[in-house]
Amino acid sequence: MDEIQVVATNPDGEEAINHLITLLIIAAVVFLANALTASLGALVRERQSFVISDYFDNLIHNKTTRIDYGFFEHPKYQNVFFRALNEASFRPSRIFYGIIGLLQNLITLIVMGGILLMVHWSVSIVLLVVTLPVTFIRLRYARSLFNFKRENTDRERKVNYYNRLLTSREYAKELRTFDLGPLFRKRYHKQKNEWRQKQYRMLKSKTIREVAVQILAAIAVFSVYGLIAYRAFQGQLSIGDVVLYFMALQRGYAYLQEFLGRISGLYEDSLFLNNLFEFLHLRESRPPIRKDERFPFPARMKEGVSFHNVGFHYPVNDRWVLRNASFSVNAGETVALVGINGAGKTTLVKLLCGLYKPVEGEIRIDGIPIDSIKWQERVDNISVIYQDFMLYNVTARENIWFGNVRRESSDDKITDAARQAGIHDIIAEFDKGYETTLGTLFEESEQLSPGQWQRLALARSFFNKSQIVLLDEPTSALDAFSEAKLLKYIKTITENRTAVIISHRLSTIKMADRIIVLDGHLIVEEGHYEELLQKEGTFYNMVESLKQ
Repeated sequence: MDEIQVVATNPDGEEAINHLITLLIIAAVVFLANALTASLGALVRERQSFVISDYFDNLIHNKTTRIDYGFFEHPKYQNVFFRALNEASFRPSRIFYGIIGLLQNLITLIVMGGILLMVHWSVSIVLLVVTLPVTFIRLRYARSLFNFKRENTDRERKVNYYNRLLTSREYAKELRTFDLGPLFRKRYHKQKNEWRQKQYRMLKSKTIREVAVQILAAIAVFSVYGLIAYRAFQGQLSIGDVVLYFMALQRGYAYLQEFLGRISGLYEDSLFLNNLFEFLHLRESRPPIRKDERFPFPARMKEGVSFHNVGFHYPVNDRWVLRNASFSVNAGETVALVGINGAGKTTLVKLLCGLYKPVEGEIRIDGIPIDSIKWQERVDNISVIYQDFMLYNVTARENIWFGNVRRESSDDKITDAARQAGIHDIIAEFDKGYETTLGTLFEESEQLSPGQWQRLALARSFFNKSQIVLLDEPTSALDAFSEAKLLKYIKTITENRTAVIISHRLSTIKMADRIIVLDGHLIVEEGHYEELLQKEGTFYNMVESLKQ
């Protein structure tokens, strides 16, 4: 500005013109460098965001695949998962870029502060004093928001739950059949509005305090503007000085607010990142290395599986689901577990799979404690078909191969497993055969009936070639005709294997070599089908109730 004024007052001054041109060239170079670094910075930030996102995705995926299964069935830990997964999507990146921004702001503030010291030594101190109260207000709000979010996680999850009921495919059928849309919308808006109103009141209180402090800050800033103008009127400052100081004051105040804002933002992000750390510190059932897993799974079982005084209850309460469960399943034998709902049948299966750990007692395979057998070998030798088995929206080949992903998925092995499960002919009719994507999520997919999906799940067990097969209500969703066909395949899959079947269907129970009856949390009867009927005990009463 001063150089322009010199040239304006002396247009014929060649030296002044050359000096001005030099300054303009320098300004142009700085402007171009700033523009180029901004473009390159955007590219670098995008790459950095991928690295940060991938790192935390790996942390979360490692954790979700290793923590105890029981955490997934506990409402308290559902809140932990919800908070962690929500925060992990953006908090780490915000902290990283917040720290970089903080350093950038600090450099700029040092430069601006040096310029403002030339106006008066007190200017920088005044700006700092009037800005600090806003920072304290924001820090306090960040803490309040963190506590609010933790206390209202359950409500927020309910909002998301009702939103899922209204939008997800799996609920669409009953939503329309029973006209539940208006009811769920009402509950969704009620929960959401109550949650938002509480948060809005907190934000309103913070805003009122900020406004009062900002008024005082504005008075202080304009007082400094007055000081600069006064010195200019006294002839102590040139026009260039005035522009410089005005711009430095404006930018300095803005950068100071941004600097302190980033501090409060980092404080808030660090608080919420505690949610992620809370999740990452959950106990793992599958640590990377287990020193006590030193035994291989028996190459061919001779004795079988035995439960010794096994007891189990969930961590949340002391109500026993199972207590003093002692029985054995001989190698090559098929055993049926029967009992009323809640008797602990599925819990026994989950204990044998390693999803749960016994609270008391021990499970052994050929006399070896199951926890001492190498995990991968247990996975390869224990195959499970759950009542709520997964419908994977991938190719038919992969659906079968998932039975044992460490085994080669050759055409012969895949088709052999499919034939044994009675699903080969159906898959072969698809245009792409075993490369056909199944389900309803993706384009060019083929849907299967419930019975066909169940046979596909059986094919996974055939492909697994495991020594132990666990079947949890394998025919529960089928009609009598489909059940009869499926039982034929189940007989094939249990042949020459050690099998445990959970069922309420007499046709399935009769397949077993032996029946174990659970009542309450205890094993009350054990024997062959006809033998138990003759006792006229708990099993006899169950059978009679089914006939009625």
